[in-house]
Amino acid sequence: SQSEQQVLSSRLECVQSVKDGILEEAKCVESNLVTLFSQKGSGAQTQTKSSLKLFQVETETVYEKVDSEDLYVTSMLYEREETEREVAEGEVTELVWKLCLAHSTSFEAADLFMTLVFELRHLSLEALKALWQRSSFKCRDNWQPLIDGLPSCATEACIILMKEIIASGEVEEDKVEYFFWSLSFIPKPTLGMIESLAPLLKSSGASQSCFLGVTALLHRFCSAYNSCDVVPAVQSVMRTLGKFLRGNCAVQDSEQQRKMQLVLKAIGNAGLAASSLAPVLSSCASLKSNPIGIRLAAIQAFRRIPCYIKVSDLLPAGD
Repeated sequence: SQSEQQVLSSRLECVQSVKDGILEEAKCVESNLVTLFSQKGSGAQTQTKSSLKLFQVETETVYEKVDSEDLYVTSMLYEREETEREVAEGEVTELVWKLCLAHSTSFEAADLFMTLVFELRHLSLEALKALWQRSSFKCRDNWQPLIDGLPSCATEACIILMKEIIASGEVEEDKVEYFFWSLSFIPKPTLGMIESLAPLLKSSGASQSCFLGVTALLHRFCSAYNSCDVVPAVQSVMRTLGKFLRGNCAVQDSEQQRKMQLVLKAIGNAGLAASSLAPVLSSCASLKSNPIGIRLAAIQAFRRIPCYIKVSDLLPAGD
């Protein structure tokens, strides 16, 4: 019957040439015959020929051993080897113009933007302000390269200028949020940054990202600064946060509860700087009339406070 016929007949023949243990050439012919609809053994046939030939042999490359003292571990974030040099404002202005002309998704734009970030790091606050006056224009698609570049720049001058731009209301909300979230990635915060950002917490429109970003920056600053709790700028931030607690974190409605939990989370973010608020946090956790969410948030706010504050003595006993 037709079902008993061999539907596909294949054949592969290869001829190889080997010299001194090395394959020099290989030639193969593959034939396939499909006989499904054939009555006399004929049908559709294909034939494939392939040839492989060795052209050259390379000796193994021997690499010199590298002295382990020349190796080091570092972050890959924005690392670029370059020599110290003076950066002219005109050069940076030209960079901004080039970014506006380049396609936003091109490799050229990515390279120009990284160059812009590094150039901004060399400019003083006065130079940055002058640059902003000349280059605060929007490119196509409403893109402002400087607004994106300043947070990545992460110098004190860049942070201060960005704060002033935010305070003036010249930045869209999503860019403001991006700036505040970027604060937690600044490796070496300075006192000037803290002093500049502290007033933003007093604004009635201060967002969640503002509270959490500024206090994350404060924690990193205090982690590298001995006795940071005596620094006036740090004390100013903690006084601002402490006023929100009103002594025991009592709230009247759900909106107040939401804001209170945010402030408590920010205090927990502040870490070492929050030691002075430990007694108030204890009161917030102890007050049984407070919502359970508030009491738990107050306890969690102790998470970065040093053990020498004797946190266990301040926390409430079991109900």
